[in-house]
Amino acid sequence: MRLLAVSLGVALVVGGLSGCSGGSDEGGKPQGGSGTQGQAPPTPAAALASVALPGQPGPLVDLISRQARSAGTVHAEIYTTGGEGAQKIDEKTTAQMRTGVRSPSAQLTIVDANPSDPSTTEAIVTGGTVYTRVDGQEQAPGKPWVRLSRKDAANPELKPFAKLLTGMLDGVDQAMAQLSTDTGLALVRNGSFEGAAGNEKLDGVAVHSYSGSTPASSMKESDPAFDALSQIGVGDIPWKLWVDGKGLPQKFQVEVATQGTKTVHVVTYKQWGEPLTVEAPPAAKVHILGA
Repeated sequence: MRLLAVSLGVALVVGGLSGCSGGSDEGGKPQGGSGTQGQAPPTPAAALASVALPGQPGPLVDLISRQARSAGTVHAEIYTTGGEGAQKIDEKTTAQMRTGVRSPSAQLTIVDANPSDPSTTEAIVTGGTVYTRVDGQEQAPGKPWVRLSRKDAANPELKPFAKLLTGMLDGVDQAMAQLSTDTGLALVRNGSFEGAAGNEKLDGVAVHSYSGSTPASSMKESDPAFDALSQIGVGDIPWKLWVDGKGLPQKFQVEVATQGTKTVHVVTYKQWGEPLTVEAPPAAKVHILGA
């Protein structure tokens, strides 16, 4: 069922937004309307003070987390490529996220360029609820959006789908909790740098570049997905991180090699601290499972 695959994909994408603190509309509305009322405005990156970047992974991640929360919002682009033949991956995700609040809040568009099954998935995460739609297809007359929430999962009419839905929401909660407390950079926190940081320009911005690697087995407590890779023989996972003088990540790249193939994830961060509103879709356009 495509809905299941899409929902799982949303959880993975949100969890893969390494470098952003998750955020959301505190007390977000369940359907429709603005969920950002009453929140402090974001702080543009230009208004943040310059900082000294620590020389160890853990303190660096802590600093990035604080600066991301201070900025309050971020736009990101995620490119995933790799695989071979029918398993080839070519996917682009654009995301907008709030980074300074306690509940998850994000808007994502996921474009899968697989020639055999291309698709465009949109997702909104707000107020503890996930809304998705795929290629604008209606799930019910006039309702292209599907709501995934704890309330829906508790509907006894959804069994055994309710168990799967609960698992998806658990994954989203876990991913967003990690994003909000550790900026999604658990991979860096659990790894080590290889050599000293470099100085370079990235799209005209002066940045410090860090190269390192992390044993997949060290991610058991931080991210079960990476720990699962260690169970199939994946050893060290190489990564590279670019951070500007304000302590804000500009780019993050991770390579994962499994069974003779390599998948590369590249996240580019833009527009730190620019205005952003995350809203649930209009109630009239939302299909509720089991309704």
